[in-house]
Amino acid sequence: MAYGTTAGVAARIPGVGLNVLSTPDTSQVDTFLAQGAAQIDRKLAGAGYATPVIANALLYPELVALNELYAAAQALRARGLDSVSGAGEMRSDVWMREFAAQLNDMVRSDLTGAGVAQATVTGVRSQRVRGTQLRRIDGYSRNTYPLEPGE
Repeated sequence: MAYGTTAGVAARIPGVGLNVLSTPDTSQVDTFLAQGAAQIDRKLAGAGYATPVIANALLYPELVALNELYAAAQALRARGLDSVSGAGEMRSDVWMREFAAQLNDMVRSDLTGAGVAQATVTGVRSQRVRGTQLRRIDGYSRNTYPLEPGE
């Protein structure tokens, strides 16, 4: 389930004029939206949140904007409109870095207050971290060299 819409992507790149005859066409933009939503859901699920996020969550508009940013960057790549001369930085690359940075910032924050539920997994136990003892307690850890007089 994509969070964004084709109309939202078209608003980000008005010079492209997305329709059924354009490159990319609306079905390809829908595919870009699905790919972006999959990346968002994967990151959220990896952080322990339930996905997909429900539409009435406070975070949902931010997810829509993030999803449309991803799809707009992919549409620019497909269209080849980034840089005519090849000398400057490509806008799609800037937008993809912005997408990744915003998604990482989002995942690092506590989203439960923004209406995103924690994922509950039943039947799976978390792995315990086993510590190691740094000092032996059986008497052999005592430093015996150099020998003290009288031993």
